[in-house]
Amino acid sequence: MAMPRLMENGRWRGLIAVSLVTLVQGAAAGVAALATRGLFEAMHAGSALPPPLLAALILSGLVIAGARVLSRLLGERLGQGYALDIRVALLDHASGMPASAVARRRSGYMSLRFVGDMTALRNWPGKGLPRLIAAMVMIPAACAVLWLLEPRLAIVIAPLLAVTLAGLALAGPRLQPLHRRLRARRARIAAEMAERMPLAPELDRMGRRAAEIRHLRKRTGRMVRAALHRLFWAESLKAVPDAVAGLAACAVIVTGAQTGAETGTIAGALAAIGLVLSPMRDLAGVWNFHAAHRAAHRKAVAALSRDQRGTGRGDLRLPKGPLPVAVRGFRAPSGAVLSLDISKGQSHSLTCDPSDADALFSALRGLEKLPRGRITLAGICLTELSRGSLRRGVHSVTSTPVVLCGSLRRNLALGLATRPPDKTLERTARTVGLGPLMDRIGGLDGLLAEGGRDLSARERSALSLARARLARPQIVLLGDGVRHVDRRARQSLAAHIDRRGATVLRHPVLAPET
Repeated sequence: MAMPRLMENGRWRGLIAVSLVTLVQGAAAGVAALATRGLFEAMHAGSALPPPLLAALILSGLVIAGARVLSRLLGERLGQGYALDIRVALLDHASGMPASAVARRRSGYMSLRFVGDMTALRNWPGKGLPRLIAAMVMIPAACAVLWLLEPRLAIVIAPLLAVTLAGLALAGPRLQPLHRRLRARRARIAAEMAERMPLAPELDRMGRRAAEIRHLRKRTGRMVRAALHRLFWAESLKAVPDAVAGLAACAVIVTGAQTGAETGTIAGALAAIGLVLSPMRDLAGVWNFHAAHRAAHRKAVAALSRDQRGTGRGDLRLPKGPLPVAVRGFRAPSGAVLSLDISKGQSHSLTCDPSDADALFSALRGLEKLPRGRITLAGICLTELSRGSLRRGVHSVTSTPVVLCGSLRRNLALGLATRPPDKTLERTARTVGLGPLMDRIGGLDGLLAEGGRDLSARERSALSLARARLARPQIVLLGDGVRHVDRRARQSLAAHIDRRGATVLRHPVLAPET
């Protein structure tokens, strides 16, 4: 999947708006410098201060302040829109990855793509580009004002500004490898903590508390050194304009004194230097935003380049009723090659290794990348089926169903095309043995924790069983979850399958009587 482009979805209009606001800001800065010269000349002549010039100075300050705020808001909207497109692309791409590939990725790294990297990706269009545009407008505007005030002063200041810009251009790229190193070390800490925090009590029981703390201190120490190195370069770049500003002010005063320039002209030139100082400092910070953006961009591109499973992208639909299943040369994790032919409506018990059965069940649900023709349902290859048809046609009963933080109602209907009435949901939940859970949490409105952490294995299995009854699938994959539900729920499921009609595959861990 391609990385979203910055100027897509109308964001080019936002960038134009930022540019126009910045042009207004530059014009106001020029008016402020010219008004300052006029006021100083009036003071030097001993005459009254012209009210129009005072009003122009005040108004230019208000315009500059308003333009700065508006430019920041427009830039933030631009950055947030860009970040949203990238989040959508990452989620969409991850949704199409093989389930086994996602499982191999550390959860900390996966979350970083949505949190840490998003900040860097958002800050470039939100802060970096607006500041770059501001510098491109304000610096030439200040030079033009200096030329209008006194060409000789502009000639003196121009080399200093040119040297500063050249220094920033040469030193700025040094930040990119520093950002990559910092982000790599910070990502390692985040991934390790995401892995260890849920296991902290168990690690303590295993005597690992002190060792894990030492490990965290070591990792953090390396990350801090990388952060300080990056910060040193970033702040040094920002300090260059401050150092040059003193030299420029001194050059203006000395040159003005030597050439006999009027006091108002010198004051206006100093005002112009003050106005150019802020965009020069921002221009130094632009390199920092750009370096962070490039580091995060590389990670996002790598994430969007991972293989897709390719199933559920077709447009074919499954026929109604139970379906025949054909498996041809499916290579399982153990190295075994599975081949099956199951007639429609048949109940078949797998005899392979349990891990191989898990992989086959995952493939039958369209969660793995498969060569064309390896698995067909009613003669249709999985890669040619639509997502909706595959989702409705195949359902598994497992002890580890997807459980999102939210109400029992939401989790019962998760994956269904339409949510059944509450009466149907409640009746089904009690039929599969979820009555005690409903009494405990307060019915369908009761909340379940993330991942079903507050549920027992029996309750998670019963939840999966309830979804199978509500979904009315054509193929039922009876996994380990069937072992955890009571006999009454199993009998209810068997009667439901007989009544509705479905092809059944049984996991090897299930005893014959289940």
